[in-house]
Amino acid sequence: MQINSNNSYQPNFGALHIANAGRIKLYQIADNADKKFLKTLQERIDTKELMPNLGKDEYKRWNEMIEYATYNAQFPENTTYLAVCDNKPCGILTWRSDKNAILDCICTWPVEYGKKVKLAGQTLFYQLFKDFLELKCKKLELEAITNGPFNTIEKYEKLGLKKTSKVYPTKTVMETNSNKIKETLYKLDEIIEYEKLEPEKVKLSDELEI
Repeated sequence: MQINSNNSYQPNFGALHIANAGRIKLYQIADNADKKFLKTLQERIDTKELMPNLGKDEYKRWNEMIEYATYNAQFPENTTYLAVCDNKPCGILTWRSDKNAILDCICTWPVEYGKKVKLAGQTLFYQLFKDFLELKCKKLELEAITNGPFNTIEKYEKLGLKKTSKVYPTKTVMETNSNKIKETLYKLDEIIEYEKLEPEKVKLSDELEI
């Protein structure tokens, strides 16, 4: 993983290890120490080194999304998941709910030069969808960016979300409901080897390569 190194930096935080999905482990951010770590994490991810041949503006937007995800993780009302592949962070998802659910941000990145982490985004969505149904939410809403390095609208449509009439210069609001999420979960079950774990507080500094 091409992350700026700093041998003197030793994160001593913990997080809840909640699930495994093939190569990917899912952690739920559990306390303020975790949140402080996320702030430093976004400073260490170099998208230009990880994924070649993108434009300057695309790298800028990608970095902004990573920064936005780690920023939203700081709010106590938000639930944040960290995806880790081969002991290297590869994605963040933040969301909140009342009667409806709002996906604040999801962002993934490679851990190997030029290679996306297979199923990283889908695995984070899988966890979100499971939470959504357990909490008996009615609707899920998100803002799909339209000026990033990848076609997010197409990705979200494959997960059952539909575009709404709320269209802005750099984003489009999309939504889905509980019935559609149940259908999507059924499809994801066929490709994601999800194993729910009894939540365990772990010291990520012993597990992560950063």
